Formats: sequence, structure tokens, C-alpha cells
Amino acid sequence: MNPILKNYCLLVLFMLLLFRVTFAQDNKIQLSGEWQVKLDPNNEQQMDKADKAFKLEGTIVLPGSLAENGYGIRTIGSDFGILTPEYKYIGKARYMREIYIPPSWRNKEIEIFLERVLWESRIFIDGKELSRQDALGTPHVHRLGKLSSGTHELAVLVDNEMIHNIGDKGHAYSDYTQSIWNGIVGRMEMRALDAARIESVRAFPDIENDHLKVEVNTNILLGSNTTLGYLVKSVKTGKMVMDGKINPVNGKDNNPFVFTIPVNGRLEKWSEFTPEVYLLEISLTSYQSADSHETEFGYYQVSHDGTKVLINGKPVFLRGNLDCVHFPLTGYPSCDVEDWERIFKTYKDYGLNHARFHSWCPPEAAFKAANRVGVYLQAEASIWIDWWMSTDMVVRGRPEMDTKGHPAGLGRDPERDRFVVEEMNRVVDTYGNHPSFIMFCIGNELGNADFDAMNRWISELKTKDPRRLYAASTARRINDTDDYSATHHIPDVGRTRGLNGARTDWDFEETYGKVDIPIIAHEIGQWPVYPRWSEIEKYSGVLKARNFEEFREVADKNGIANQSDDFANASGALNQIMYKYEIESFLRTPSCAGIQLLSMQDYQGQGEALIGWLDSHWNSKKITTPEVFRRHHDTTVPLLRMEKYVWTTDEVFTAFAQLSHHARDKLTTGCSWKIEDEAGQPLAKGSFGEKSFPVGSLTDLGPISLILNTIVKAEKLTVIIEVENTEYRNQWDIWVYPSQRAELNSRFLNGGSNVIVADALNDQNLEALKNGASVLLIAHELGTEETSVLAHYYPLYWSLTFFPGQGKTCIGLLVQNGHPAFSDFPTSYHSDWQWETISSDAKGFLLNDLPGKYKPIAQSVDDFHRNNKIGSIFELKVGQGKLLVCGYNLNSKLPVAIQLKESLLNYMHSSAFDPRLTVDPDWLLNLMPLIPQAESVRLPDEFEGAILNVDAGARMSKLNENIAWSTELDEVKIAHNTNYRVQCDGVWRDDKGAAWHGRQMELQINCPEGILGTLYVHFHDWNSDGRSGILEFEGRKTKLEEHGGDGSWVKLHVMREDSNDGKLVLKTDVSSGSNLMITEVILIKE
Repeated sequence: MNPILKNYCLLVLFMLLLFRVTFAQDNKIQLSGEWQVKLDPNNEQQMDKADKAFKLEGTIVLPGSLAENGYGIRTIGSDFGILTPEYKYIGKARYMREIYIPPSWRNKEIEIFLERVLWESRIFIDGKELSRQDALGTPHVHRLGKLSSGTHELAVLVDNEMIHNIGDKGHAYSDYTQSIWNGIVGRMEMRALDAARIESVRAFPDIENDHLKVEVNTNILLGSNTTLGYLVKSVKTGKMVMDGKINPVNGKDNNPFVFTIPVNGRLEKWSEFTPEVYLLEISLTSYQSADSHETEFGYYQVSHDGTKVLINGKPVFLRGNLDCVHFPLTGYPSCDVEDWERIFKTYKDYGLNHARFHSWCPPEAAFKAANRVGVYLQAEASIWIDWWMSTDMVVRGRPEMDTKGHPAGLGRDPERDRFVVEEMNRVVDTYGNHPSFIMFCIGNELGNADFDAMNRWISELKTKDPRRLYAASTARRINDTDDYSATHHIPDVGRTRGLNGARTDWDFEETYGKVDIPIIAHEIGQWPVYPRWSEIEKYSGVLKARNFEEFREVADKNGIANQSDDFANASGALNQIMYKYEIESFLRTPSCAGIQLLSMQDYQGQGEALIGWLDSHWNSKKITTPEVFRRHHDTTVPLLRMEKYVWTTDEVFTAFAQLSHHARDKLTTGCSWKIEDEAGQPLAKGSFGEKSFPVGSLTDLGPISLILNTIVKAEKLTVIIEVENTEYRNQWDIWVYPSQRAELNSRFLNGGSNVIVADALNDQNLEALKNGASVLLIAHELGTEETSVLAHYYPLYWSLTFFPGQGKTCIGLLVQNGHPAFSDFPTSYHSDWQWETISSDAKGFLLNDLPGKYKPIAQSVDDFHRNNKIGSIFELKVGQGKLLVCGYNLNSKLPVAIQLKESLLNYMHSSAFDPRLTVDPDWLLNLMPLIPQAESVRLPDEFEGAILNVDAGARMSKLNENIAWSTELDEVKIAHNTNYRVQCDGVWRDDKGAAWHGRQMELQINCPEGILGTLYVHFHDWNSDGRSGILEFEGRKTKLEEHGGDGSWVKLHVMREDSNDGKLVLKTDVSSGSNLMITEVILIKE
């Protein structure tokens, strides 16, 4: 270019930019500051609840909310399952102030910009309504037309009632987390618009052809008297990268006006590894008018290869988190970039690179922060409507789940659906230039939607803006237009997440590999952690942790309030063990595109799912560190496939190592392994040699093995794999126990002369205790529903209050690992995988009656909604004797049970065994009453009154194969006004017979109400496995002894109160043998 012409162009561009700055300063007035507010005096529902301190009007500082300024009903007590706002108000509030229109704004269009409002805002000027907006996820932009210069009264009427029937469970409009607040937050501006103006700018990167396509929307047709200037500069450095000007040609079809900027290698591609963001400034001059517009963008491309999400053509593994609007100090999301940068830097600290905004869309500050930090975002259109939300849950007995308005599924309410489609388009239009915005979904678990309608909506949106991946719904169903799916189950294909026992030699490839779009594991890691009561004082803002205060009161009553830190540590350790277990299963799945954690941060909605390793303030709960968590949650992660965690000394430990690699570039290096004992001394080590690891790969490293016969005592070992010359390493603990030895003498098996090993508190054992004996009580079959709980290894799911009926109530195990009872049993202060093998039938006993200072040796951590003191292993003094109670099955042949029994007996034979707390025998009998033997009978040759007779599995044709139960497999000989269902491990048939079988089974018979009668159940053990167990019929327990030969008919009496609800329930739990088997059932009505 001619130097003189070039200098002229630069001068013109400089003048345009200078004009833009002056224009911006002169055409914008900030509206933040002091306003007057008046609440709706006709809001009778709110007024009826108000006390005398209820403020109806006064001054308020905006941006802010009513609650922050002390307006609304002052609440008393705690809301169910959530944090409680100190002040509540649902309805209309009028915010008022004077505004001044300067003479320079004469004949200009006036616009008011309100960054975030919940939900509807209406603008009044001098009492006349001029505009109404109802966006949830984007700013409210009110076009008011022209206003005369001088002073006017501006009123903004904000209504936070449910404007459109989307229900009140989605996080955009819900009191689950952010509260249903009323106010105006973020930027508040009044703007003057010139006659010629830019309405919007979209930037479309084309990295394949190395150019940037720009689309400019204006309110005029561009012609020869119009000039467009552009400037691209780095957000990080502020330096200009590209600039130029365009002279559009006259034409009817040039709005939007599209032009292309050659990049020529001047823009760095945006990704999580290179979060380079640019500012695109567009200036417009036309006759005497001028305007400018700026937007952030990145130079990037989002696509997929049928399996993984691709960023700039390279596969990434999405390591994501659900953001559910936790801002407990304000009750609404922050609009400050600095706040979101701090949040996303925390993501990166823990190895995350992805955030899903669950049923809401954040302010622009979140997108900008994600641009700068390098985090991939999924935004949604503020919707969560599943089938249960359209149902009257009060009638179903779950009032806490009832959804306001019982909204119809998407596609089934035309007026509401119009809002949803508008919201979808607003979100994409407003935030579409941000490179972090790589995925969009309408909402969460839209189970009862019209998926054909959503197909159309998504298809139109993809045509309009193809810069990201789209999906209709998270979970429930994959749509034809979906580019990806975040789900826990794919219909007709299989599950995408779950547990597969104490081993790591498995994955989900059988499911993921059958789908031709990226599949992301949905809401994983729902493992609760006990709260620390010290967290309560952090809730110093709008939302109060009164629920925690109530939980603490119960804990104090039961004598465990001073253990919250210990419980948090123990349950937190198990929480992290389970996170590692789950996350690695997805990394072992080659076709998995990523994960979305339910939350790294506690989810304070829906019954308090305290499942994070950070609290709701984004503070660490001190249960892990970034360095430890990144071992299994990073771009590059060593993996280990092994068949079990527990080994014996007569075995050879074998495992197979792999490396998951999703970093920026290919990695070429070596990997090594070692196995260490508890003291950190190496037992074995090796190298896999140098390998190349492509981006997006899961690469086999090779086998690891160790002969274990040199280990002489029970010991924990650690397997470590390291990527040489990098920070990447991962490790796994395994446990090795002495093999079953012939020299295990009678002292070990029977307790020895000074210790009685018993499984019941019968008269003989109580008398022995009275006279000074030591008794080891193996109590896994004792206790009632009122006095005991199941002490499973796996913690309960999510929250006991929102998901009741899980059959478990515990979230961890607190172990006094320094106690001499564990001198010969290696354990930490918490449960780990060795405990898993003996926990399926373990028991814990409620010890709330004991003094507060009394602590069990091994204490199950009860759900914090219940807060019982639960002993799984504990010691007491009874009479002159000493009692050690163990809720684990020490009669099992499992190596862990044998070792734990030996350690406890060794302790009981030592002088250290000296219980100090004395209890009365009657208290013990109430805690662990004697379980009678099941009534074994000979079935009569003939009987009358049978209303149900079922031969289990008699119609099954396949032999020697386990098949899931269904009624079609059984032969139903009689069924008069009855039906039944069975929960079991399966149905088995061989040449000796057929049976339902399982370690735990449940038979439910639906029968006429109020009948009297007898239930006969036949248990078999035709392969002589030594089967025995506990039967629980309508809450009454009996003991089923071993029943070899022809099996045993058990007679169970049906009382009227048993059948008053129209059903009979029999539960079985195996005590010895591999399982229990039921071959026939007969119900006789008297």
C-alpha cells in the first residue's frame, strides 16, 4: 500500500475510535445508586405472613436485591431441604428514581439496560408503561423511544412471580439454591442511540481457511455513504492485532452485512490450553450518525468425531462440573468477571476444564472468565421439567417434591413454549461469540417433553448458529438433532455410569461404543459428606444455614455434636475414594467423551446433597487437595486394571496399566511402576519403556505383578505408576492377608479358654458375662429396625430426605485406627476397599442412650439428617464380664473377616481389653433381642384355601444360566386376587431344580386386605453350600438354619395387621453359603 494512503487510513481509523470513545461517554448514564422501592400493597398472600417489622417501602441500593436491603418477610425456622433466606418476598416491587435526559440526547432513541432481573421487568416513564421484558438468562434491554430533555420519573416494576409455567425446580427460577430474589443486579445503564446504529455483531472463525467472517446487523441499509471500521486486539495484552475499514455497496440485501477478514496466522487458536481471547470493535459512520460495538471472540472450532468433542480438530476429554447457582451470601449469581475467574481457576486447580450450567444460563461475566481461564461451557435455557414435576406430588405423599404450577412437558403448552424458544434464541444470540460457549442444551431431564417439537427447535437454532454443539435434553432420550448427550442411560443401549464392585478391570465401552455422537457421563459422584458445624458461621449473608443448626441440635441430643470434624474427614475420605473409582472408570472407556460431576461444590438444594469437596462458598472442606485430586482427574492419567483390591499371600498380584492422554500435544516418554509397603519401602518396580501417546488416546502400558508369598502379616501395599519427566502419577492401595493356614488353632477359631465367641445374647452367654467372662458377639444378624441399621460400605445416594427408601442410612465409617483392637488389622481412620468385602451384611447399632463421651471403636457415620450414634464395633462392661460387639460377619471365610476376627481376639486376650462403661443386660437385650428359629414344617399332602402357589423358575428353559427374574419364568399354579414380584440376583435352573436366588431377596405379594392365613416358603440347598440366613416377614425376624438334603419348608403366620395394606413382604439375607434359594411359595387364606 502507498505509505501516504496507509497513514491516511490509520488517521481515519484513529478519528473513528476517538469519536467512539467520546460517543460512549456522552451516550451512556449509569443507573446504579440509591433508589426508592415500594412493595405491592395488594400482595395479600405476602401481607398475611408479615410481622410488624415488614417494610413496604423505603430506599434501596441498586444493583442489589430486596433481601440484601432487609425488605420482605423476616423468616422464622428452616425451610425443608435447602438454605433459608432471611427475608422472602414473591410478587411485584416498584423501583423508582428521577432521571435526567440531556439536551444532547434530543431525537435519540433511549434504551435501558438491566443486566439481570428475576423475572419480569416493566419500564414506566412518568407513569406510562413503555416496555416489558421477561428474559431469565440474558439482560433486559428496554427500547423506550424518544424522550424529551429534562427530568422524568423512571419506575421499574419487577415481578418475581412465575411469569411462564416452567415450574420452580430449574435453577434459573427456584429456591433450591439461589433463592427467588427480587431486585436488579449487574450493570444498570441508560443509553442514547443514534439514528444509525449497530444492533449486533457475530464473529464466525474459520480456522480451516484461516479467516474470520463478521456479520454486522444495523438498523439501516448500508450504502456508499456508510463506513465500517474494524479493530481486533488481544484482551490479554491490549495490543492491536488486525484493523481495517469496509465501504459497503448499496443494496437491499446487505443487512446483516457480512465481510471476511484474512487472518494470515495472526490469531492464536483458543482452547483450554491457550485461552487467547480477542476484542472485536466495529465502528459505523453514516452521514451525521456514528455508532460502535465491541464483542469478545476466540479463534476456534468446535466439532466431534462421533466419539469425542473436538476443539480445533483435537479431541478433548470433558472433565466437568454442574454449576447450580450457589451464591449464599447474595442469593443471586455474580455479574463480576473477577468472581467467575476465581471460580474457574479453582476448576483448573482440580483438573477440571468444563462447566455445565444446570437449567440456567449465567451472566456474561461467566463467559468472559471462562474465555480467559480456558473452560468449556454448556449453557441452558432455564428449563427443568420432568414427568414428576407435572404430577401432584402432594397426593403421592411427597409434598417436598411438588412443583409449582405442575407444568406440562415442553412442546405441550403453546404459550409457555413460545417463551422457551425465545429464551433459547436469546441465550445463543447474546453469548454466541464467546469461545467458551461450546455446548447448548434446552434443559435438564426433559422426560415428558414432545421430543419432535424440541427436534425442530434445535434444528432451527443449529442452522442459525452452527458455532457449537447442541442437544435437546440432558438424559432421558437422544434426539435426531443432538450433537452430543450428557446422560446416565441410553434407551435400548445401556447405562453410562454405575458401580461394578471392588475391582477396576471393567469399563463402559459396551455402551459408549454403540453411539455415534459424544456421550458424557451425567451427574456422577453423588456421595454425601458429613457437614462441619463450623461452616454455619459462614452463612452471614442473605441465606442462612438454619437446616444445619437443626441437624446440630439432633447431633447434640445424641451425643455426637463434637464429632462433626471427624465424621467429615471419614465420610469425606470415602467420598474421594468413590470419586476416584468412578472417574477412572470413564477414563478406561475409550469412547467416553467426558464427565459432569454432580458438583465439586456442595449442592444445597433438594434435601441437601452435600456431595462436594468444596462447600457452597467454594472453600475447601479439607478432604482432598488439588494435587491429590489431579492424580486421577487431569489431562494425563495413569490407570490400573485389577480384578480385586484384596489379595492373599498364596496369590500373585497381577494388574494391567494404561495411560489416558488428552493434553495439548502428543506425549513421547516412558512410564514406570513400583509397589511399596506402608513404610514406603519398595517391594517391586519396573518400566514400560518409551512410548508415544497421541492426543485423545487410551494406551496400554503393560502388566504389573508381584509374588505375595514373602509377605508374612496383613499389610496394605501401594501400587504407583508414574509418567517419567512429568508431574503425572497415580496410585492405588491394595490389601494382602495371610492365606488360610492350617495352624489357625482353636484359640483363634473359638476364642480360647478366656473368650466366648457367640452370635446371640442367650441366657448362657449373659450368665457368663455376669460371672466375668469375655464375650465376642458376632452381631451382624442381630438388632431390629428400631435399634440397628445396615452398615454398608457404599454410602447412601444424594440425600436421605429427597431419596428415601434406599435401604441404607450411612455415609462412611469412622475408625479409631490407633486402637489396639486393630493392631493386627491394617486400616486407616476411614473405610476403604478392604472393608467393602465384609460390609454387604454388616450392622451398626444405635447407641444414643449411652453417655456423650462414649465413642464406638468403629462408628458408622449416620446421615446427618438422622445423626444417630451408631456402633459397628464397640465394647461394654456387663456384670463382671467384658463384651466386644462386632457388626461384621466374622464367621465368613473371607480373608478380611478372618483377619479382623484374629485382631479382635488378640486384643481381647490382652490386658488392653478393659471396657469402662457398664450397661444393664436388659438394655442389651432390647438392643439385640434373640432371633428365634424359623418354623420348619412338613407341607401337608393336601391343603385348602390356597390363593397363590408359585413354582420358581419352573418355566425356564435354559439350563445353567442366570437370568433376570420375570413372572414368565415361573409356573403360577394358583393366583386368586393376588400377584407378586421378586427382587433377587436372578433365576437359576439346572438338572437338580430351579429357584430364585440372591444374597438379599425380597418377595412382595399383593393380596386381599385384612386376610389371615399362612405363607409357606420352600428354601433349597441342593448343591450343599451350607446355606443359612435371616428371614424378615412383615418386620418379624427368624433365623433360617442350614437346610441341606431336600431343603426346608418355612411356615410364616399372616396376621390381619400384616395384610391390612394389601401386601405381604418377605425379605431374606444370607448368613452362610453363597446365597439363599427359594423354589416354591404357597399362600393360604383362612
